Amino acid sequence: MDFAELFAWRWVETARRRRMKVLQENVGAVTNFELVELLRRQARERSELEGSLPLPGARRASAATSAATWQAQQEVAEQILAYLEGTPCALQNRESIVAFMAAVHRFKLTQAEVVSLINAQPCSRVEIHLIVEECEERLSEEQVGELLQLCSELSPEQAAE
Repeated sequence: MDFAELFAWRWVETARRRRMKVLQENVGAVTNFELVELLRRQARERSELEGSLPLPGARRASAATSAATWQAQQEVAEQILAYLEGTPCALQNRESIVAFMAAVHRFKLTQAEVVSLINAQPCSRVEIHLIVEECEERLSEEQVGELLQLCSELSPEQAAE
């Protein structure tokens, strides 16, 4: 599944400017891992674009976006990426997330709960109870333990340590 389909935002490149177009409102939430992928891809595309310009490193601003706004957006994206590199998503991969989502399907969690489990990657029963609403009514202690085990397997590199 393509990230753009999950995020439901697409960049539309026009001849004069770049703008976002909403294709579907509130289709779903994205994980921090998917956000990191998007920001890295945008940074790569931006550097490729700048490399292809006549003056390498020169920023070209469209009529709708000033150079200051362009640079501010880039700085925010870099700060977000730097923050997310220190979170559990830095050790996750697409395959482990897909496997996790398939494995937790039997617990009948909401999409928000699944995304929160992926992003927070809880390592204690208390954290599971904080993320899953009405956890004691919906899940047995055995199921909470299984969910905790699945969360620990989300980051293969971290689980090996």
